[in-house]
Amino acid sequence: MPAFLRRIVLVLLLILGATAPAAAAPRTAEPPPPPPDRRRDTQPHWGGAALARFATPVRYWCTSGFAVRTRDGKQGMVTAGHCFGQGVRVASGRTPLGEPNDYGTVSERKNDTAHDMEVITGVSAPQLYAPGIWVEPRLPRSIRVVGRAPAATGDKVCFSGMMSKEVCGFEVINLDRGTACSDPEHPTDCTGGLAQAHHPDFAGSDGGDSGSPVYKRDAKGNATIVGMLIGGAPRDPTHPALIVFHTVQQLEASDGLGITVLTQRP
Repeated sequence: MPAFLRRIVLVLLLILGATAPAAAAPRTAEPPPPPPDRRRDTQPHWGGAALARFATPVRYWCTSGFAVRTRDGKQGMVTAGHCFGQGVRVASGRTPLGEPNDYGTVSERKNDTAHDMEVITGVSAPQLYAPGIWVEPRLPRSIRVVGRAPAATGDKVCFSGMMSKEVCGFEVINLDRGTACSDPEHPTDCTGGLAQAHHPDFAGSDGGDSGSPVYKRDAKGNATIVGMLIGGAPRDPTHPALIVFHTVQQLEASDGLGITVLTQRP
């Protein structure tokens, strides 16, 4: 190649190199959002999750029970009736962006001498509820709800609450002699006709466990729903740790919430 052509090529290469866009700086990968857990229960929502008012999403009040089909065909989640008022919007912690993690709104509530129950559904925004229960810190962190069954005297049952976590080994001692006076706004109003179960070692439920699912574990570790925790009960020397709970039949009854328990395959 003649010398003058080599000079022209060199000049063109220098010009192109000067005007070429600089290589983009490598992007720093954003960390993935933290996985959901019982104190930040994202959709689809499970039982055993910590619940709070939407305006104060980390000031937890109660625990979610189990996923249901409501009497008008919607998906929902039950919890204790003394937890939130009718129409109150509920959250479970915050999203990764710091916003309240929407859980739904109390759409039906009964809190009287025979009922302490309510159901949460997607009123303000659509919500999905699934037949699972948080049992962390146990592993696996959640279990499947595969059925429902009437509680019977002598049954060994578990509950999973936001404070006590999963506790098993409670023995059902009766189905209708328990009483709970748990509404802070009406301390003299009590709900009777509740089932009772006792534990030989555990101290009983803690504040914030109200609404927890009460269930039996099968050989595979799956849950069969038998009721919903209302709270602890006065202790006596023969039963040092007592819990009281609504039976699943009371929740399903037409004068209760008229719900159907959602289940999945084992």
